[in-house]
Amino acid sequence: MKIHFALVCLFLICTVITYAQDSRYSFKESYDLGSPAQVSVSCSDGDIEVVAFEGKKTDIFFIVEKYNKVLTISRQELEKEFIVEVVQTGNSLSIVVKQRNESASFNWKDRMEVSFRLQVPKETACDLRTSDGNISMKGLMRDQKLKTSDGNIEANTITGSLIASTSDGNINIQKIAGPVDLKTSDGNIRLDDIRGDARASTSDGNISVSKISGKIYLKTSDGDITFGDVSGSLTAATSDGNVNGNVVELKGELTIKTSDGNISVAIPGNLGLDLNIKGESLDVPLSNFTGQSDEKSIQGKSNGGGLAVNLTTSGNVKLSYR
Repeated sequence: MKIHFALVCLFLICTVITYAQDSRYSFKESYDLGSPAQVSVSCSDGDIEVVAFEGKKTDIFFIVEKYNKVLTISRQELEKEFIVEVVQTGNSLSIVVKQRNESASFNWKDRMEVSFRLQVPKETACDLRTSDGNISMKGLMRDQKLKTSDGNIEANTITGSLIASTSDGNINIQKIAGPVDLKTSDGNIRLDDIRGDARASTSDGNISVSKISGKIYLKTSDGDITFGDVSGSLTAATSDGNVNGNVVELKGELTIKTSDGNISVAIPGNLGLDLNIKGESLDVPLSNFTGQSDEKSIQGKSNGGGLAVNLTTSGNVKLSYR
């Protein structure tokens, strides 16, 4: 009995050393890339997190998990299961991690997963790719590219352009000083405080945007579109959903279309507008109007014409002036 108890204790000690020596990461590598830097990371199965860091060094934390626990292993031990390619060329760093035998049949519970946490200088441009995992980023000052096949994407406080796509997941973007281009096949998209042109599309999900200044393009095949405090031009389309929101400054075309839903939009008053509005019922005040109008259609000029306003739906349309 004593021998058995001692073996159990030894097993527990070894388990603690293996899994819990440092639950935050498995091992770390540091690189002096200078500034501005370029970092690309590609992994087959895992999350990627990037945060801005004061300093010149780039720290890469490898997080290797099995049975939902972080393993304490070395790069050499990791390379027994994965191909790990790390290439530094001047200010550029490329990291690629992939299964050694991707065609082999694995029990998913027994598989290792490799995730990353990166601490990089603020002026770092990233190209991040994962096949099955989430991507998050905060505090960087250059152009960024993010792509995952199955996971969520979050980005906050970026100065530069942002391109982000996921096949199955939500996208949440905040405080971007630059143009954004977002795409998901199945998920919701939320944008807040964007100073630049914005494109966002999803095949099945809702789109919500606020405080955007620029040319705005929003599209979903099945979902609602809401927008608030936007400035610039706006094109929004959904096949099955409602569209509603307000424009604080209309600088270009306003085009909204839904095949099955209602439209409710508020725009600044006293603008010269070219109106093309169709719906089951219309609630549209007309000022200094010339053209043709009835219960289901309005075509003509308001206040002498100027900015194009195209609103089309099989449901109800409400246009109000602020």
